Amino acid sequence: MVQHTLKSAIAALALGALAFGTLAPSTAHAREMRVSSFEPPQGFYSSKVLQVWIDQANAKLSKSAQFRLYPGSILGAPPAQAELVKAGVADVALVVPTYTPGLFPLSGVVEVPGMVTSSTEGAQILNTLEAEGALAKEYADYKIIALFTTPAYRFFMTDGGVRLPADLAGKKLRTPSPFGSTLFGMLGASGVSIPAPQVYENLERGVVKGAVWVMDAYRTFRLNEVAPTITTTKFMASPMAVLMNKAAYQALSDADRAVIDEMSGKAAADWIAKVVDAADAQIEADFRAGGKVTFIEPTAEETAAWEAALAGAPAAWVAGQPDPAAAQVVLDRAAAISAGN
Repeated sequence: MVQHTLKSAIAALALGALAFGTLAPSTAHAREMRVSSFEPPQGFYSSKVLQVWIDQANAKLSKSAQFRLYPGSILGAPPAQAELVKAGVADVALVVPTYTPGLFPLSGVVEVPGMVTSSTEGAQILNTLEAEGALAKEYADYKIIALFTTPAYRFFMTDGGVRLPADLAGKKLRTPSPFGSTLFGMLGASGVSIPAPQVYENLERGVVKGAVWVMDAYRTFRLNEVAPTITTTKFMASPMAVLMNKAAYQALSDADRAVIDEMSGKAAADWIAKVVDAADAQIEADFRAGGKVTFIEPTAEETAAWEAALAGAPAAWVAGQPDPAAAQVVLDRAAAISAGN
């Protein structure tokens, strides 16, 4: 029902766009290409990644093909971003693959605990898998601008923080994805799906006792005011993508396609990952220096307890995939890439 409603809404948007002639790419006249972001204009990915990429691309593209950012979910809600691009409502969008279960199943391998600690590591895993063809089916309908990940998530807690998995028993936490809820279950907790702008309110009201997330979200949504304790356990990461409508890309002139090619792929992913990791480290350093947020650093013994509690995570991820055999191959290869092999 939800998927049907989402597709119906996107179809309506697409028809509206056609009425204005925005879905008929042409090199014969100037055409604005729309870049969708579910973040507000001042959000990290909107301002530090997408807008910077747009400015650099526009400086090289012909005047007949220029990008413009549409932030704040103007074109559609976060879970709709991939479908918006596929339908041509957006030409490019920031996509979180795990927001739409079933569309990009194998990209979620980076959610397995211990697989990724930094965005740079995650980008290496996803781009290697993509180059080797493991993700070809998932992104067949798109021109990939960049594949990368978040840094590994920390625990943001309202009530004194956590040191050991047992500290989470019976607690409700904001979950980043369905697999995130599976992981919480292994720790005796339960996951609650909450849209990003509503996390502050739900923490404040006690609907959830914490969230696993990244430092830029912690700052953007002022979570330090309601969750002043951070446990630095590298819990899991989320895949991220910047995707382009394939027809829009193919309709560009040879010269403009060459610009997009130059600003896509592993080079773009590596640049984004460096920006993400630098911001993550700087934001954490700023909060540490401010002295109002308590940071809990697990000891080696406590880290071993987390690893033991989540030892079944790889098998659980494979079992939850539509093609477990293919998932096992991707998991093994991702683990090898993560280990530097």
